Amino acid sequence: MFSLSLHTKKAIITLQTVFLAYLVLSFVWSPLSLAIDLSSFAGSEVDGHEQSFSYLCVDVTERMNKTVAVSARLTPNYLTYKYYSGNTQIKASSEGLFAVAGVKLFWEKTMLGLYGGAEFRDTDLSPDDANSSVRGNTAAGLVQGEFDTWLSSRTNIYAFTSYSGTSDFLYEKARIKQQITNLDYKKPYTLNVGVEQFIGRNDDFRGEGYSLVVELYNIPYKIAVALRGGFKHDSTFGDGAYWGLDLYKGF
Repeated sequence: MFSLSLHTKKAIITLQTVFLAYLVLSFVWSPLSLAIDLSSFAGSEVDGHEQSFSYLCVDVTERMNKTVAVSARLTPNYLTYKYYSGNTQIKASSEGLFAVAGVKLFWEKTMLGLYGGAEFRDTDLSPDDANSSVRGNTAAGLVQGEFDTWLSSRTNIYAFTSYSGTSDFLYEKARIKQQITNLDYKKPYTLNVGVEQFIGRNDDFRGEGYSLVVELYNIPYKIAVALRGGFKHDSTFGDGAYWGLDLYKGF
């Protein structure tokens, strides 16, 4: 059961209130309401050791002009992982919430986003590890950045990085994909294929993975579905496989 402390609950309620107020003001405040972009994206990833991460994100972006926009994101998520405390294997199950806001900069088909906010987690350990710094309810600062660009060759380059004060964890991901069908955009679907790499690390852990990516995008409905799978290595279990599913919906 997801049981948060009173302090954490108040912080989450405050952030949600600010986020909802931002939504309301953005939609009713003319003329800026005409420049709002709403999107959602979700994903789930699991490896051969039953370690996983799933999330659902809502992004609201308001254009100030052609170059500058402000953005807010809420991302409920669920994380499971395993580690060793001495000779005992501990399984962690952690429900969380990312709440960030920031600025997006645009140049033609290129976007750079910089965000800051907070991460809230409730982590259950089995068996319990009383000395763990992530045990129970935690709240910490969160900084994120992303870069996305489409080249004239129909090649997309995407990079994402995130630093969380929860156990000082740094995560980096990069993806390159190539559009291989519907090059004249006369059909509703395009197919993209590519490769992806990620690295996650702190003082106690390091993991990295490499995968192939296949993505199908529906142009009229702005919906993308991507499958990925590949090789993973981490400092707890060594080599293994992982696979995932990503979804995107623009409005």
